Amino acid sequence: MNTLSPLTLIGVGLALFASGLAHRWPAIARLDRGLFLALHRPLRRALPFFQVLWVLGTLEGILVAAGLVAALSRWQEGAAILLAYGVIVMLERLLKERIRRPRPFEAMPQEVQMGQPRRPRDPSYPSGDALRAWLLALTVARLLPPPWGWALVGLATLVSFGRIALGVHYPLDVVSGTGLGFLAAALAVWLQGLL
Repeated sequence: MNTLSPLTLIGVGLALFASGLAHRWPAIARLDRGLFLALHRPLRRALPFFQVLWVLGTLEGILVAAGLVAALSRWQEGAAILLAYGVIVMLERLLKERIRRPRPFEAMPQEVQMGQPRRPRDPSYPSGDALRAWLLALTVARLLPPPWGWALVGLATLVSFGRIALGVHYPLDVVSGTGLGFLAAALAVWLQGLL
């Protein structure tokens, strides 16, 4: 995992982010909704598992993780994670307010129930939880030996699928949020070199 260069992170992040924007086309939005329903129903069977993982995508989760990185590694790495998150979260907030995509449980109340411990108050697109999970996975994985880094990537994947299981994000919301996480990780790596 520590071989992913900032340019690779930027390239993958931009590709994922742009792919998620495709939900703006009505035909793609219908496909996204259909894929959501196809994934949500079987994933919902593991709802308690995804509710436990939910905290890893929260603001509290990223603050604790960055604090641990700063305490156990170098303070510059924890600071870089928080600074990168602060920059990218402004873009996430701007997109949420500009696009205002309703969450699945709001758009399809007959078919979808919200299952996360805290009701979200902001729009669906893009997934901030996927952003945070992938930012942490990609930055912390750089500090760990290979098996542990890959375990973090697996955990970020589960957190991302959990957004669908909990009924709060469509797949393309998660794809774009993942892309923002990659971009934030690239920024964090760059910032680590400056601090």
